[in-house]
Amino acid sequence: MLNPRVDFTTPYTFYYDETNNVKTFYVRENDFNYTFTANFVLGGLLHQGVVPDVQPLIDSFNLQKTAKEVKFKHIAFGDFLDCLKSQKLNLFFRFLKDSDLYVHYSSLNILYWSVVDIVDSAIMNSDTAMQLGPGFDNRLKNDLYKLCRLEIDAVIQLFYAFEYPNVKPEKIGDFIEALSNLFEEYLPIPEFHFGLESLRQILKESKKKGELAFVMQEQDYVLLADLTHFYLRPIYTFKNSTHIFDNEDSIREALNGYRMLDKGVEFKNYSFVDSQDSQLTQLSDIFVGFMGKYTNYRNTHTVEEIKADIDSFSELQLENLKLFVDIINKSDQKNPAFLHATDSHEEVMKFDIISKYLA
Repeated sequence: MLNPRVDFTTPYTFYYDETNNVKTFYVRENDFNYTFTANFVLGGLLHQGVVPDVQPLIDSFNLQKTAKEVKFKHIAFGDFLDCLKSQKLNLFFRFLKDSDLYVHYSSLNILYWSVVDIVDSAIMNSDTAMQLGPGFDNRLKNDLYKLCRLEIDAVIQLFYAFEYPNVKPEKIGDFIEALSNLFEEYLPIPEFHFGLESLRQILKESKKKGELAFVMQEQDYVLLADLTHFYLRPIYTFKNSTHIFDNEDSIREALNGYRMLDKGVEFKNYSFVDSQDSQLTQLSDIFVGFMGKYTNYRNTHTVEEIKADIDSFSELQLENLKLFVDIINKSDQKNPAFLHATDSHEEVMKFDIISKYLA
C-alpha cells in the first residue's frame, strides 16, 4: 500500500486458476497431510479494456483434435527444469511478453503460514519487540521458517505433541522450551544468530505470561482451515475490476457466504465459468501450473544449487526462464499489486537473485 505505483482503482479483467489447492492443511503424528514444499497459487492472466485475441497462440500449440481445451499438462510436464525444455511453453511465454496481457497471483507458502503466528504471538507479549517494526518481525519469521525447513521432522513431532496450533495454557511453557531447544545448534551460526536469539529472548517473556495468543484457542492440529480468504482478497482490493474464476462448487459456496459492501452498497464483481468456454481461463491454467512448479523448485533448492542448474541449462531452458522473469517484471512494472505473496523473505528474494544472475 506504501508503494506509489500500486493501483487498485483501474478496472481490469482477472482470470483465475489455482494449483496445489490443499483445502485443509494439518499435522499428523509423523508428517503433514499434504506436501508443504510447493506453494498454493491462485492467479492467472489479466487485461485492461478489450479482450486480446489469443486464438493464434492456441492454434500454435497444435493440440490433438480430441483436446477440448488447453491445459498446462498439454504444454509442459515433469519437474520445473523439465518444463523449461518445452517448446510450447516458449510459444506461450513469447506471446505473453509481446501482448497486452499481464499475469497476477496470490502465492501462499504453507509452511511459512503455519509458523509465523508463533512470532506474532511472541512480539505481542514484548513491549520492546512491539516497537521495532515490520523489518524486525520479518527477520524473525524468516529465520524461524528457515529453521523449520531444516528441522522439519522435529517440528512435526513438536506440533503433534502440543496439538499445535491449539497449545493449551498449561503447556505453553513446555512448548516454548521445546521449540527453543531446536534453536541451540543454530545460534552460533551468523546467518541465524540475530533472528533466533531475538526470538528466544522474547519467547521467554511469553513463557512468563503463559500465553501465545495466536496459537491457542484454535483447532487441534489444523494449520490452515480453508483458503477462502485468498479468493476474497483480490475481489475486494480490486473492487472496480471483474474477476472470472474457474468453476468449483466449494469455492462458489464459500464466496456466496459473504456480502461485500462499498460505502454501504453491496457489490458483486465476480463470476464462475466453465474453462472450456473461456480461453483466458485455460491460459491461466498454464501460467499457474508453471508457477506451482517454480515455487516447488525454489523452495527446495539453495541459491547455489539454482545457479549451478542455470549454468547447465540448454539454450531453450535459458530462454524460457528469462521470458518467465520478463513476464513477472512486466506485470510488476504495470502494477505491483498484481503480485501478492505470503512467503518468507528467503524464498521471495530468490526471484531477484535469479533475475540478476540471468542479466
